[in-house]
This record gives sequence, structure tokens and C-alpha cells, in this order.
Amino acid sequence: MERRYSATNTGEKVKATTIRKYLRPSTIGGRKSTFANAFASALAPHDTYSEEVVAAAIRDLGQNPDEDLLCVYCGAKAATWDHVFNRVVKGDFSGYGHRIRNLVPCCRSCNERKGQKPWREFLEIISPPDKDVRRVQMEKFLAGAESKRSSTEEMRHYAKAELERFLEIRATIFDLIAEADQLAAIIRRREHEKT
Repeated sequence: MERRYSATNTGEKVKATTIRKYLRPSTIGGRKSTFANAFASALAPHDTYSEEVVAAAIRDLGQNPDEDLLCVYCGAKAATWDHVFNRVVKGDFSGYGHRIRNLVPCCRSCNERKGQKPWREFLEIISPPDKDVRRVQMEKFLAGAESKRSSTEEMRHYAKAELERFLEIRATIFDLIAEADQLAAIIRRREHEKT
């Protein structure tokens, strides 16, 4: 579930231009998601906002970039942006990021229900009446992707020392989180024992 990519709670409609604020690098300290997601997000590549490129991508989805956008999965009014390919898989960076051709307009319900499922599988699960049309539109949208998946192995070629230190820091933080959880359990137990 990608809560960071939801529209505001004020009922703001999703327009093609709202993708701009999501097309920037993430920082660990600025994330409200899990630490694993934050570390993976920090590695995720991102595109620079381009109105023309976003408009072309939206048109490939069979939508008008100048109108309110619809969920690519079910056709309801979009309220969020979904990563077609998740940035995090099993707590690690997946190789996909904040790319224009990896972000699609989506309703909250589909975004939450899709979770880690591949988009084709999810489309089969919800099975909208125009499923085949939606599949073709998604395939056209994804075929236009200029940049493909990155990998941590590729990163080792151009930033080996930095990546190794990054992973060491992540491991240390996870160790500290585990230690803090153990201490919290002791504190809670002692609090319970005093009553």
C-alpha cells in the first residue's frame, strides 16, 4: 500500500499535473512509511516532471490529461497514484522507482487492494467489464517506458563503496530498532508488573 501517493483528504481531484510532486527523490528522514520502505525509496530512481511526457503517458492510458483522471484498474475517479511495479519487494529495493511510466492514476480502493500484486493479476481479480481494453492500454503505457528496472548489482558498479555503507547503515538501524523493541517490551512488562 503506497499511502504517500494518495491525494489530500480534502477531496482534491487528481489531475495529470498532480504527479509532479511525486517525481522527486525521497529521503529517509522525510518518509512516514516503514524504515525498509524508506531505505528502498531512497535508492529509487525518479523522473523530472515534464508536462508533455506526462500528457503522452496519460493519453496512452486512454485518458485525457486535461480532465479528471480515472482509475486504470476499475474506472472510478482517481484519488491517488499507484506504482505499477512496487519500489519495495520483501523489504528491499525492487529496481523500480518514481518514473512517469511507473505511476498510474488509481482510486483508493484499488490502490489498497492491489498491494504487492502484479498489475495483470490484480486486473484479473477485479475483472472489470472492459478488462481487455484496460490491459491493452496498460501494455501501451508500459511499452513507452524509456527507462527500465535498475538493480543494486548495477549500482555496485558505479557506487560500490557508497552502496555498501548505505546497506551497513540500514542493517545497523534495523538492529537498533530490534533492540528498541526488546527494551520497550521490558518496559511494558515492568509497567504491567507494578500494577
